[in-house]
Amino acid sequence: MSRGRFLKVRVSDAELMEVRAKAFHADMTVSNFMRFRVMDYRLRRTSADKERLRQLARISNNINQLARWANTHKAAGPALEILLWLNRLAVEVMDIAHGDATEEGSGNVD
Repeated sequence: MSRGRFLKVRVSDAELMEVRAKAFHADMTVSNFMRFRVMDYRLRRTSADKERLRQLARISNNINQLARWANTHKAAGPALEILLWLNRLAVEVMDIAHGDATEEGSGNVD
């Protein structure tokens, strides 16, 4: 598609800085960022977003493994330990969801 038309928009200095920062964070040009936002296109995920999703998937897998074990061994004694692991995983999920993930918190509890 040929994009030979221009759209002029007046913004304040603060607005321009915010748009540029958001475009940079999305790893896009300002033109592409504005086009995606105005046309309701889905914004591409950044590499940090993709890593966050990978970590959440790992944590979800661990939660499923713990839930399966707990359901299989309902009468076993280490229920408290399982609850502690689930609490730790919940904290990690919240950290990742808020972007506070570190290399240490890989989400694996094996």
